[in-house]
Amino acid sequence: MSQASASESTDELAKLVMPDAPQDLKKGSPIGLMKYLGPGLIMASASIGSGEIFFASRGGAVFGYVLLWTFVAAAILKGIAVYSGTRYITITGESPFARFGQVIPGPKNWFPVLLGILAVVSFPSWAGGFASFLGQWSVWTFGFGNPQIWASVWILLAFATLFFAGYSYVEKFQTGVVLLLIVFVFVAVIVANPNYFEVLRGLIPTIPAEHAPWVVEKYPEVAARPISLEVISYLGAIGGGTYDYIGYVGMYNEKKWGMLGAPNLEEINAKLIKLKAGERFPIDESEQNTENVRAWAKAPLTDTLISFVAVLIFSAAFMILGNVILGADGTQEIPNDRQIMQFQAQFFDQISPALVYFYQLAVWAAFFGSMQASGTMMYAHTFYQCFAPAVRWVRETNFFNVRLLVALIYSGGGLILVWTGLSFTTLVSFGALVGGVLSIGLWALAMLYTDSKFLPKKFQMATGTQILLGIAGVVLTGMGVVAILQFFNII
Repeated sequence: MSQASASESTDELAKLVMPDAPQDLKKGSPIGLMKYLGPGLIMASASIGSGEIFFASRGGAVFGYVLLWTFVAAAILKGIAVYSGTRYITITGESPFARFGQVIPGPKNWFPVLLGILAVVSFPSWAGGFASFLGQWSVWTFGFGNPQIWASVWILLAFATLFFAGYSYVEKFQTGVVLLLIVFVFVAVIVANPNYFEVLRGLIPTIPAEHAPWVVEKYPEVAARPISLEVISYLGAIGGGTYDYIGYVGMYNEKKWGMLGAPNLEEINAKLIKLKAGERFPIDESEQNTENVRAWAKAPLTDTLISFVAVLIFSAAFMILGNVILGADGTQEIPNDRQIMQFQAQFFDQISPALVYFYQLAVWAAFFGSMQASGTMMYAHTFYQCFAPAVRWVRETNFFNVRLLVALIYSGGGLILVWTGLSFTTLVSFGALVGGVLSIGLWALAMLYTDSKFLPKKFQMATGTQILLGIAGVVLTGMGVVAILQFFNII
């Protein structure tokens, strides 16, 4: 069998040989590894500027730097869960969600379907939240109209892009604007000149016992929310959730890294799915193949690590600005349901009043771009990864039909929620708690089990990584359950 070949065309699946890894990965030089940034940056750009603009700024204004550690925790806990999935698909060429359906105890495919249901339940919540933001943005920017009507228009426009191939030019424009926003955010932090010692103290885990007096006096509705629910909402919103990450893992099929680059990948997957219970991934364990596996594993590590570091830095910058400009020693203004994005314009006004107009354009690009990309592409990958193992129609139909179905669920549900009058915080918090905390914890636990049960010992994650993954699973699942019970006032 040649090094490039991954299997033999027999009924018995032969020991698989990983395609030869490029020298950049074998050497592991930082510059060479930078070539392996791809899906992670797409995922990061989809989340940067949405949850961060509201939740990070709000957290800084309400609590100062005290909760900065939660953003670090979110990046680590979510990052390790996502890496476990991207690493698995790179090494095996198989979706981890397909394997969940085979190895998780219980009825076949119940777990990926559960993750899919949790993700689908979150879709309308985020559509309604993004649209509500854009509705308020439109009235603020253009000076007229009803926010709900504007929100409906933006949802319908995002849905319409499903049928326009030329929309890629708009996406590139939006990405460029968001990247420019990141640059100006860093400039704004330098101009704001925060107390960097206090910033570092914010990295020490601490939960505030109560809200500051000015918050209770000026914003009683904010003070009325349990602090633990507020904190967990930040964890959920920052950096995205399973609704993003499952699609992100699915996008690795386009990169052809590792076993995904095998010329007979479809044949491999067809035979892998027929493995009997208890059988492990049939991979060649020779020294040369082991070297290739370890080299290829650096690609998803680099991609995932850089994307989450980018989200963490951007979130921290908005929290710092929220404290300095909007917090106790600033204007004492909290981003809230009536003024979701207006107060944050002051971050840029301190540099130049003209940048307020740029900020208005940038937040539109961030939120409309997120709504469009999620509703017409990213979430379709999420839907496919979760339901394809169990539902024949999803496996066999044209992928555009899956995109259309998901866009209808996303947009239709979002329209309904917009007209219910539910607040932005309520809409986004629900999606963040279900998809951004609870289901990521379940994913982490399932991935830990799958890694230990299916991969040969020498190709499993390192012990330290497994421990972190287990911690992520327990912490996020537990926090998700508690927060959802608090959300519905059960506890």
